[in-house]
Amino acid sequence: MTLPNGWKKVKLGDFCEKIGSGSTPKGGREVYLTSGIPIIRSQNVLNGLLNLQDVACISEEQHEKMKGTWVYPDDILLNITGASIGRSCVVPQSVKTANVNQHVCIIRLKNSTDSKYVCNVILSDEFQKQIELLSVGGGRQGLNFQQIASMQIALPPIEEQRKIAATLSVWDSVIEKMEKLIEAKIVQKKSLTCKLIENHNDVKFKLGNVTIDKSKWKKKSLKEIGSFSKGQGIKRDDALSGNIAAVRYGEIYTTHNDYIKEFHSFISEDVAKKSKLLKKGDLLFSCSGETKEDIGKCVAFVSDIVAYAGGDIIIFSPQIECDSKYLGFLLNSPSISKQKYGLGQGDSIVHISAESIGRLTVFLPSYPEQKVIADVLSAIDDELALLKQQLENYKKQKQGLMQKLLTGQWRVK
Repeated sequence: MTLPNGWKKVKLGDFCEKIGSGSTPKGGREVYLTSGIPIIRSQNVLNGLLNLQDVACISEEQHEKMKGTWVYPDDILLNITGASIGRSCVVPQSVKTANVNQHVCIIRLKNSTDSKYVCNVILSDEFQKQIELLSVGGGRQGLNFQQIASMQIALPPIEEQRKIAATLSVWDSVIEKMEKLIEAKIVQKKSLTCKLIENHNDVKFKLGNVTIDKSKWKKKSLKEIGSFSKGQGIKRDDALSGNIAAVRYGEIYTTHNDYIKEFHSFISEDVAKKSKLLKKGDLLFSCSGETKEDIGKCVAFVSDIVAYAGGDIIIFSPQIECDSKYLGFLLNSPSISKQKYGLGQGDSIVHISAESIGRLTVFLPSYPEQKVIADVLSAIDDELALLKQQLENYKKQKQGLMQKLLTGQWRVK
């Protein structure tokens, strides 16, 4: 594509003062503090935003020992390993000093280049394709500094860079506000879940047309109220082999929350014959995972459609009248997750058995109470889904605008 007059195609390394990563402080995680000098890790680098809400810190003494990993305002940070490879942001003016670890690359530009413009280029689809082509390392992808320096971008004059960056920052503000709305809605849901499900004091209140009376809730183990079975079959290659809905255990972690809203795997009739048919109202637990904190995540199957469960899934079928959507919320609540954490077995791969899940104890409301609580919490989920869809639309609109502005197809006056 022909560039406008005054624009040029250049390598990233041609206008950088520094391209290099940080390191983990001597002593590793043991030296991390809750306050002090921030050490930025890959989870802190989001697309266009530096998130310091969950940042680790190190002491002034450690900071002084790691001068090569210092970052300053207007530095560009780029994740260079793992699943978050390619995420990038600019260090804001509010961060006066910080360090980065070895999974984050520091890109420090010369004065003739605008860091916000370059960061937008890095986040563009075209540049991300370059990252995808160059990243190496099999299961754990990685970029080296020579590769980063060799990547090409279209560079307009500095004044036009600043105008483009200012235009795109308007979209960034809209996206950031939407993300904060989503965060607030998630906090609201957690708070409401705690009030409606977690608090087992003898309280009584009205919710819609139903009286919630926690003094009458019955303490039960899951094995007292239902039976267990196991999913089977459905390999990764089977996931898109037909048009019959299915759930694989990995999707319980990555795709579904509390109850299944839509399916992402569809299997053939031959695969279905070797799998486990679900019944409406079943609860699906993942029975293996990487950490005890995640083990036993649960989703409720609340649909009338024909669907199957793959291997490594424990299926719980209530034998008494229950609202399964309510059980989905309940069995992922903090107090139940804490019980599951204590039942997980193993180190590198953690497992939980149907027998262990059967020992989980819950406080069970009456069916009308379950239903009204589930309706309230699922209404918040609907609001969250709408907000997330709006956020995705804004991001797509910004990407479309970036494609035009960062290639010179549209000019900013």
